[in-house]
Amino acid sequence: YIFLPTGFSPNGDGENDALQLEGNFIEEAYWVIYNRWGEKVFSTTDQSIGWDGTYNGQLLSPDVFGYYLTVTCPNEETYTKKGNITLLH
Repeated sequence: YIFLPTGFSPNGDGENDALQLEGNFIEEAYWVIYNRWGEKVFSTTDQSIGWDGTYNGQLLSPDVFGYYLTVTCPNEETYTKKGNITLLH
């Protein structure tokens, strides 16, 4: 089970303020988010760290961002996915 929402709204209302990777039995993860110009705005190898919609300390404007995710499970099975995430306000 691996879940990454397709949208979130980091507007400070306490609901969906961070984009978080969720999953059972994730041993290793690499997750990166790019803006429409291919610039990396977020990356992590720690499942407990989510993206708050900022880049260089500034909240980004509403937009669609591309992501790449690769996860390794305890049985050495690897899951890879690419897609889009919508940042709303």
